[in-house]
Amino acid sequence: MPETIRELLSWSPPKVASLISSGILLPQTRMMLVGPAKSWKSMESFHLADCLASGKPWFGHATSPCLPFIIQSELPKLIHRIRAEKFAKGISGSSNTFLNSVITETIPYIKLDSGYGIGALDKQIALSRNRFSDAHIVLILDPLYKMLSGHITDEYDIRKLLDNLDDIKEKRDLTIVLIHHTRLTRVDSSGNVIDLGPEEAMGSSYLNNWVDTMVKVKLTNPYTGGNRVHMTFELTRHAETILPGFTVEWSRATLQPRIIARDTIEEVEMEDISIRTEEE
Repeated sequence: MPETIRELLSWSPPKVASLISSGILLPQTRMMLVGPAKSWKSMESFHLADCLASGKPWFGHATSPCLPFIIQSELPKLIHRIRAEKFAKGISGSSNTFLNSVITETIPYIKLDSGYGIGALDKQIALSRNRFSDAHIVLILDPLYKMLSGHITDEYDIRKLLDNLDDIKEKRDLTIVLIHHTRLTRVDSSGNVIDLGPEEAMGSSYLNNWVDTMVKVKLTNPYTGGNRVHMTFELTRHAETILPGFTVEWSRATLQPRIIARDTIEEVEMEDISIRTEEE
């Protein structure tokens, strides 16, 4: 029913606890972790799930315990198991929360832009809800391109996918995290790499419009170890302040991340000014 602004302001909304503080991830919102191949994105899906399940800080940002559900569609179940076991052993202290409060399934051929595919996913979520009835589910889809039967650059195909995800999000009261790839690197006439910001996500721009938060991952030492990434907040629809990025070093022995540097607010503001100048 239409209402006046005064009536809207007099309404007391239910209290919503952030799943990740600073407006990064709220219940029933959408987040995307995007980066090139071999930039530790799948390992980050484990790390994110561990933080959300246990309530541990995610790179310094507070979290609220929930039920992460990782759908892995790229790796064989054997490889997924090997990585999960190694990650669990690398967790400092007890890994019982990761082992008992993170759920996962390997589904190689699921296509979420089809009625059959989204229906199959809905059945898995319903089964999970029956086992963990009180927990809010955070659905982590890794990687997105494998879950699309149509063309990722096609507006119609992407809108069908996003509409299906929105439907299941509302039906099952979910929060969604997408693990996604960047498009091919672009360079200018001088050979300098062009930073496209959120537009570096592979596919239709509808993806950028759809997500509430986008975190971009960039490998910084590809020729000297390939274990350091720079993570930046490209889109933060619900953040009320600037969120500086940070540099993470991943341990190949334990598959655990460690922050080794944080950007300053001044650096983020200067980068924003630089981007606007280039656009102008």
